[in-house]
Amino acid sequence: MSDTTTKLTDLNTTLVVISRASGQVLAIEGALPNPTGEERVGRDWRDALIVSPNCTAVVTQALEAGAGAALSPMIVGSGTQSECVVGGMAVPEWFAGEPALLLFLRELELDNALLELESVTGDDVVAVLGIDHLEFSPSWGAVETERLMMDLRSGLQQVLRDEDWLGLPAGATLTLLLRGLTPESALDISRALLSHLHQRLEQMNSGARVARASIGLAQQRREQGSLDALLAANGALLHAQSTPEERIRFASPWDQQGQAARALNAAGAFPDRRPDVDATVVLRRLVGMQVEAMSAQEAVARVLALLVSQRGLHVAALAQWDAIGKLSISAAYRQASEGAVELPSSRLPSQLRRVLRGVSALQLQGRDILELPEQRAALVALRGAGQPWGCIALLAEPDCVDAFRPSPSAQHYLGVTLGGKLGPASMVDEVAEDKPLAREMEKGIEGYVLDNMEGAIDQAVFLAGVDMPVAVIGARGTGKMYVAQVINTEAGGAAADILRLDCRAYRNRADALRNIVQALEASAGRTLVFKSPHLLHAETQGRLARILSTRTLTGERGSHYLPQARYVGLFPESLEALVNRGELDERLAGVFAGYPIQVPPLRDRGRAVLRWAHKILEQEAEHLDRRVLGFTADAEQALQQYHWPGNISEMRDMVREALGRTENEWVTPVDLGVFAGISADGSAVSGAPRPFLEVLQEESAAEPEEYAPSALEEMRAALAKALASSLEHGVIRPLGAWLDDEVVLAALERFGGDTRGTAQFLQTRTRNIGRWMPKIEARERERETSLLWQDARSLVRQWILEAVPGEYVLQQFAEELLLGLVLQQCDEISVADRARIMGVSTPTYQKRLKQILQEA
Repeated sequence: MSDTTTKLTDLNTTLVVISRASGQVLAIEGALPNPTGEERVGRDWRDALIVSPNCTAVVTQALEAGAGAALSPMIVGSGTQSECVVGGMAVPEWFAGEPALLLFLRELELDNALLELESVTGDDVVAVLGIDHLEFSPSWGAVETERLMMDLRSGLQQVLRDEDWLGLPAGATLTLLLRGLTPESALDISRALLSHLHQRLEQMNSGARVARASIGLAQQRREQGSLDALLAANGALLHAQSTPEERIRFASPWDQQGQAARALNAAGAFPDRRPDVDATVVLRRLVGMQVEAMSAQEAVARVLALLVSQRGLHVAALAQWDAIGKLSISAAYRQASEGAVELPSSRLPSQLRRVLRGVSALQLQGRDILELPEQRAALVALRGAGQPWGCIALLAEPDCVDAFRPSPSAQHYLGVTLGGKLGPASMVDEVAEDKPLAREMEKGIEGYVLDNMEGAIDQAVFLAGVDMPVAVIGARGTGKMYVAQVINTEAGGAAADILRLDCRAYRNRADALRNIVQALEASAGRTLVFKSPHLLHAETQGRLARILSTRTLTGERGSHYLPQARYVGLFPESLEALVNRGELDERLAGVFAGYPIQVPPLRDRGRAVLRWAHKILEQEAEHLDRRVLGFTADAEQALQQYHWPGNISEMRDMVREALGRTENEWVTPVDLGVFAGISADGSAVSGAPRPFLEVLQEESAAEPEEYAPSALEEMRAALAKALASSLEHGVIRPLGAWLDDEVVLAALERFGGDTRGTAQFLQTRTRNIGRWMPKIEARERERETSLLWQDARSLVRQWILEAVPGEYVLQQFAEELLLGLVLQQCDEISVADRARIMGVSTPTYQKRLKQILQEA
């Protein structure tokens, strides 16, 4: 290092090399004076540099972690004539065959005016005011910051008392001495100073328009000098600037630990470290072998075999504390020429027994590795939530001086994973009690999950005893069928006594009337549920109204009374709204209009959301034969905050898709694809409270009915969004072919796989369904894996399920709808790309476009 002495001195820099193992100075060269004249090499680095105890944390943590860091200001030569403040950089590196930390130190600029002031006492408060959140740009930089600080200094002079002292700017800080103040008074004055400064900063522009002022405070203690108090106030300022909520902070002994944490992690994903390569490889292999998935015996064997094969090790053994506090060996392996070999208890080395005999749990308390150099051994503590439950004993080869040691990450991984198999059961309980990350789902929920549906269930219980048709009104997926089940149960019916008639599934008027008549004749003592009767043909609705109002059925053999039964109609909107739109026959509406039951949307039944979610999760897990424990706490929070436009049906689809995305036992917000109410700090997100009268005025001025887009409108918006996303990312997808596939699949679902009924509904030939299916199935995976298609996919299904049969040719209508969007959004792409989007050849695209334009 003698070749570098002159260079370092000329650069006003000092290089200090510190051993990471012992903390002693291995070498020192450069400009830093030696006030005592004593030899500094071989001494502890704090003693050799005479470092103030209030500023050692960064170097101490860097030594332990083997990490590089920018050094926060540090006093060296403390209490001597050559006392000064240094900064610089800590760099991990090997030196003379051992791991070391290199300190590059430079003396920092210091305003000595504060130190030269007379009669600075313990009644005075040293303050450092700093400005952060400055935005540098080509028009704003260090020069503009200096001008800003001089302007702010002038403003402070107008507020400070005559006896206070104000220094010159240093960077973006100003040093103050507040004379003869108690801490409370110093806080009051600091608030006044910040209030004054923020008024000035609000008038700034460019780089200072969002600037923020903070103050760090410190009182000089008896054993301290003015420089120590200044350093403490500076540390308090840095801590305040690192937090969003604290603007004024009194110095604390823990401030330097916060500085160390920020310094060592300042580089983010690019830390300056010199890790043990072997330790990193072992950690990767441990995580890769998935210890948590193994049996206890296999896990111990694999771990010990891996460890004993590392550099310089001869024996690796797992030991646990027994009931009387002694370490007993569970398993041991030694390194042999043929590899790792298990040692039976009768052949354990006597050295290993001696090592474990003299160790207590207290010795491992608070430390990761207990080194026993005289016995060439080390004990690696294994702990889960707190107390060590055991250790791994490592014996080195006789001549080895650098035996392998696992990293802290590997120690923790082994402590937790092996502890879950071998450690005390209380260890798992302690973790759960410390912070419950998830709650197992409630199982065995019957019926309507104790969801009163805002009174709808009470109304259903009452009407179960009344002999009249009942209308159950609610949006799609709100649980209308559950209300019908309650009516059936409360009337004394069994689960098999419910007879469902899906009025959307009938192919024509004759088919609908035939099925309805058959159901009415077979309904004795049962509950007949008409799902969406407003979708029946108007003539069929009129005949059904006459039958139910008179309770008579007229056929070829004359008229006869209907058998005693209960009749329930499920409607998506109020009867009045459906009649006004011409969708529901007025006579049929009158039949069901006696005491309609309103089922509110799921978002208005917040207390029932999680119970529904748990019930559906249990059902879907059983269907897939999967072990699922429940939702994580964040997932439950997201479920409760979500608005559920699709109600229970949407929840079922969401849970089903979530289980398809993950094999884990806990369902997370990422699996659900819902992030409502989740914040980065883990707290629930809620709107700010608003004045009661303001909310009341808005509610009174609101429309009586909230607008809800139809399934067709939602589908069109989803298709437009999918097309826009495809164009934005420059990825052409055959949306037209996908759309046609979804229409056919949804129609098959509506008719329970009946190809004849599907063909009549789509107004095509039955054989076409079978001819289309191979290509539809071939494109299935492509549709499933496309994120941009998922919303459109579910909305196409909803549209088809609600479509009125025979209203129009559905495939042709869907194609024209997408083609219209292509004409609106695809001006900047070629005709060939437009044809690819529609899923057809270019000539076919041009032909269909011409036909549509002619018809228009």
